[in-house]
Amino acid sequence: MKKNLLWIISLAMTAALLVLIFRKIDPARVLASLEDARIIPLLSALAVSFLTNCLLAAIKWRRILAPLGLKISIREAFLVKMGSAPWKSLLPFRSGETSRVIYLKRRHHFSAARATGSILLELVLNIFVFLLFIVAGGAACAGSPPRVLTATALVLAAGGAVFLAAGRAGPRRWVRWGLDRIPSPRFRGGLETLLTFHRYFPRREILPPLFYSLVIQAGKLLSFFLIATAFRLTFSPVIYLVILPFSILVSTIPITFLGIGLREGSLVELVPLYSSLPAAAILGPALIFSLVEYLFPALLGLLWTARFSRRLLEKPGR
Repeated sequence: MKKNLLWIISLAMTAALLVLIFRKIDPARVLASLEDARIIPLLSALAVSFLTNCLLAAIKWRRILAPLGLKISIREAFLVKMGSAPWKSLLPFRSGETSRVIYLKRRHHFSAARATGSILLELVLNIFVFLLFIVAGGAACAGSPPRVLTATALVLAAGGAVFLAAGRAGPRRWVRWGLDRIPSPRFRGGLETLLTFHRYFPRREILPPLFYSLVIQAGKLLSFFLIATAFRLTFSPVIYLVILPFSILVSTIPITFLGIGLREGSLVELVPLYSSLPAAAILGPALIFSLVEYLFPALLGLLWTARFSRRLLEKPGR
């Protein structure tokens, strides 16, 4: 009952945000721009999405699991990532990620806390890379939005302070006090694994997942560039290096279906402030970007979901 309510809330938030966006923009103009889009750049964006969001994401997760104590093949990591993608997309507030935790626990007797920690570390590395994009891009590009840069720098500094505090002997007791007040044992253990990741990851071990995060998130920028090319649109570097990463970060807040509505709304509001393009010209590419980068991997994952679900339910060794 609770999950159904959360699912309804998520869909309602998505619908409400899209209604607000389309109240300001003529749908006919958006549809006309979609019909005029070129197919080759769009297919190229789909290829980039598969390579980064599917293949490289599986390799990255595998590299995160190894220092935590579990070695699986690339083939199995790909199966789990793709097979769980529809569940992650369908269930609200990223609760579908639990299927990966359950799989590792049942198939490999792997700690639920460390499995949860691996998923949290995936997300944190992605966020960290986007924060770096915004700060570095804002410093390099003229006319960058100062409020976005200030907020990003503060978040990056605060996150770094938390990890430094977690790694020291004195503040670690304060961290433990906070963790003990989290009711969910699995999430509490996962967060503890995340905050003390230095126990599992020497410097050399954290570099490969960080590199994969960099490539995967750069793939999103490339995908948006290809989509813009399909619509014959030209954006300045500040759009790609500051506005787009900020929009994607906003959409990681798990209150809408696949971040739809948050991502499009922020792009429609911010891009016209730093380009001569009207909001109506932005919405079409923004919608296609969500389709290519988020909905496409989830739909593609349906090809592996049945096999993943069978392996999730059957007893190990069968």
